[in-house]
Amino acid sequence: MSKRKLSKRLRKQRNRGNHRKQSKGRTPGRNHHHLNPKSRGGVARPFNLLLIDIEKHRCWHKMFGLRSLPEVIELLLRIRRFKQGQRR
Repeated sequence: MSKRKLSKRLRKQRNRGNHRKQSKGRTPGRNHHHLNPKSRGGVARPFNLLLIDIEKHRCWHKMFGLRSLPEVIELLLRIRRFKQGQRR
């Protein structure tokens, strides 16, 4: 690899790293959760984003996958109705 290509590549990597550090809206230890998933048409706009702890975000997706917030609420209500029916 030529010296010019190498230095250009290193500059790009260095700039990419700086951009991440200075990027607006980033909070250490937290990230944005899309209430309506991007894969299902959700947009990266404030009304669709929830700033959440990284570990909680990981657990959310482990439990609920890519379900939207209304789908998760409906699932929890179904579980509640099922459990109430079991007690009788």
